Amino acid sequence: MKIAIASGKGGTGKTFLSTNLFALIRREGLRVAMVDCDAEVPNDVVFVRGEERKRHEVKVLCPEIDTERCVKCGLCARNCAFHAITCLPQLGYIRLLGDLCHGCGACLDECPEEAIREGWKRVGRVTAYDCGKDAALYEARLDEGRHSPVGVIREAVRSAGKFEADILILDAPPGCSCPFVNTVKEADRVILITEPTPFGLSDLRHTVDVLRRMGKPFSVVINRADLGDDTLRCWLQAEEIELLAEIPYSKEVASLYSGGKLVIDRMPEMERVFRSLYQKIVRHEEDCRN
Repeated sequence: MKIAIASGKGGTGKTFLSTNLFALIRREGLRVAMVDCDAEVPNDVVFVRGEERKRHEVKVLCPEIDTERCVKCGLCARNCAFHAITCLPQLGYIRLLGDLCHGCGACLDECPEEAIREGWKRVGRVTAYDCGKDAALYEARLDEGRHSPVGVIREAVRSAGKFEADILILDAPPGCSCPFVNTVKEADRVILITEPTPFGLSDLRHTVDVLRRMGKPFSVVINRADLGDDTLRCWLQAEEIELLAEIPYSKEVASLYSGGKLVIDRMPEMERVFRSLYQKIVRHEEDCRN
């Protein structure tokens, strides 16, 4: 089973939820892996410590243009959805902007002169950590100055698939753009964590819309649930969206989190919250099988 932990905005508690859920599942004796897909600022390793097992760089397709062979027809530029190619036929000018290239290969297919060939660029790395018996963490990390983390995320999820975990947790990047989509598309279920604030609800609406378009089943967890008002809960009820759990605001939780500690190790009441959440996830999986 693959579970993605996501939200429409940063700072709502994705890493908090992912790492504590990972630790709880590990206690249950299941084979579990987690992928930190927030490749621009990965930090799961702060909370889930492990021994580095393997590290490898990630390269993505970045076409190269043979300017001598190119006739500057402009077909490649017109068919590049990411505007990564600038072509000025009247000036005999063409240039590929590597930082904007997503490696889709459309330009190679469109070039009638075969003046574009495959090239590769490094965009980041994936690091695998052993976290005890039958547990592993995979960290996607984007190189500084690179534009898109999608290639690194894909490679990290692919690498984690080789671990053959009973449960794979995908700690998604914030927002609902390409990095988010490429993370949650691999999931069997998405858990959205939000907060009862106007910004939290606004971003949750956008994320829910994307997931519905993708046809992904999802549920919601409210973090810092005793702040704000009931607007968020009323919206969830009106939209018939399942509320899996509510996590109250706590200075002790904030203090433990800021120190890189797992709350289920220090707070029995939080351990009960996460155990209840895990049991609901298992029941969803059993219902799907039946």
